[in-house]
Amino acid sequence: MKKFDFRKELGMFIGIERESFLTNLEGKIVPIASDVLKILVDRQRFGYELSACQLEDRIGPCKINEVKEKLIMNKVEIQDAERRLGFRRNHYEIAPVDIPLDIYPDPTGRYQKIAENISADILLAACRVIGTHVHVGMPNADTALRVYNQVCDDCERLCVMGDGSNGERLKMYELMAPDYVPKKYKNWKDFYENASQKGFVLDPRRCWDLIRISVHGTIEFRMFGATNDLEKIVDWAQECHRLCSLAIK
Repeated sequence: MKKFDFRKELGMFIGIERESFLTNLEGKIVPIASDVLKILVDRQRFGYELSACQLEDRIGPCKINEVKEKLIMNKVEIQDAERRLGFRRNHYEIAPVDIPLDIYPDPTGRYQKIAENISADILLAACRVIGTHVHVGMPNADTALRVYNQVCDDCERLCVMGDGSNGERLKMYELMAPDYVPKKYKNWKDFYENASQKGFVLDPRRCWDLIRISVHGTIEFRMFGATNDLEKIVDWAQECHRLCSLAIK
């Protein structure tokens, strides 16, 4: 339980992680994340993914009514970087099969280890799939588990809400995480035993369920696809916030 950073003051605050592919001006996906992040230097708001062809921009923790404003701030800064470096972002939910398989040179070495220990098919799937993750802050561990158990009932409906590829994105995600349907837990001991069995007890980030309790002390909703429509992202965040609010009451 100490691996999760629950903070009372951030209860019900929102965080969003938004992934995109990087392309040249001709629209071809290219592994230029390192170059892009030399311009987008704020690591609170901009970061890397396993694929060197992807960029992640983040907002939060923030209040639900600040989500759109924060998304626009990131968009404006990225557009400035696009002009300076000569690249574009693309929000395909699934990249073409010929995407470069360059791995981002993660300074911790974590991504390199992941790439070494997965098959070529799974690596390709991981590089081809992107999405949007919504976090809702939890004040403490007991509340997090109670809210998590309740929102699991909405997983299938949220998958439909966040689908922009007629289900193809989640089919490919399933190659990486065959058991991605979130499981309810009786208590934290039950959670621990499941984490031990599934291999994420030492690193909760290795839980790939579509809804999970994240190390940031949040309920993380991972089923939403990629989109350049900020209003759609706001809608997703509002629905996740609403579900968690109902569960807390």
